[in-house]
Amino acid sequence: MAGNLSDRDRQELDRAHKELNLAPVLHWSECQYFHVVPILGKGQGCRARRNIPRGTCIHEEKPLFSVKRVEIGGMSPATRQRLTHELNRLRPDQYQQFLTLTCPGRSNDQDQERFEMNNFQMIIEDAGFSQQGVFLHAARFNHSCLPNAWFNWNPLLGDERRPAGRLTVYTVRNIQMGEEILVDYQNTNCYEGRITRRRNLHRDYAFTCNCDACGYRQRGHLSEERRAAMRAAEALRQANQGQHNGQRWNLRESILRLSELLDQEGIVYPQQATLSGELAEWYYRELGLKNPLNLDLNLHDQFLEASRARLKTEVLCLGEKSEEIRLSLDATARR
Repeated sequence: MAGNLSDRDRQELDRAHKELNLAPVLHWSECQYFHVVPILGKGQGCRARRNIPRGTCIHEEKPLFSVKRVEIGGMSPATRQRLTHELNRLRPDQYQQFLTLTCPGRSNDQDQERFEMNNFQMIIEDAGFSQQGVFLHAARFNHSCLPNAWFNWNPLLGDERRPAGRLTVYTVRNIQMGEEILVDYQNTNCYEGRITRRRNLHRDYAFTCNCDACGYRQRGHLSEERRAAMRAAEALRQANQGQHNGQRWNLRESILRLSELLDQEGIVYPQQATLSGELAEWYYRELGLKNPLNLDLNLHDQFLEASRARLKTEVLCLGEKSEEIRLSLDATARR
């Protein structure tokens, strides 16, 4: 994408980098940022080999194989057939590598169970199907409800002539040498309370989460209070979506409140980017309600601030070469 940037887009990205104060780092392929080691109570996991600044791409990986899926929930016979086909295409050494991935043995069909436990979402199409892939190295990252890294499928990466896509992992905060690098397996459920999160993780991944947010010490209790407040703010946000009367201010306040709580909890992506985008849309609509001959410069500045906040979050978690960055730059251009 870098070669197609306009001067304005380049200026916006340069501004984002400057405000984020991202440290210059080596490309992940030149520097082994983590190693896979035994983790007490978790089997294996990834620990930082050195101090890693936030916004660092620590890993890129293409899938060992991927499977097209059309159903939600349990695996259909057609998808199981496609999984068998992909497994049969693997070399013997590749299949042995697949067998090293976590499998709790709750099912008689351990190939299917191993796939279900270790796949990453790659593509979600409007037509209703998704592509799920197995990534041998990325599968070693363990879960936390307070992650310090974010994984994302980026279809723009790979060979310049034929970009086949890569799974990327970016740090969302500074990580100390020896610290475990953790991602969130169920980021869409971050507003849920401890009991619900633990139940869902045990159902889908066969482990009980004992991260700081799920624990019963002070940090866990604070997290429970904040996430209850998040659910209330989210309910208010949902209730006021699409309002264009006096209640529209409730939408703005609920977005700001939810963003504040996420910041306190230390949750970055994708929620913060989504909320910044919604806040920018709110200011943009407000500008549309004003007399164009009497432009409210304060609203205009707030629109730009929210748009740039979304862009900064995506630069931090996804890097410059992503489809989301293109969309954010286009949104920011509506000034």
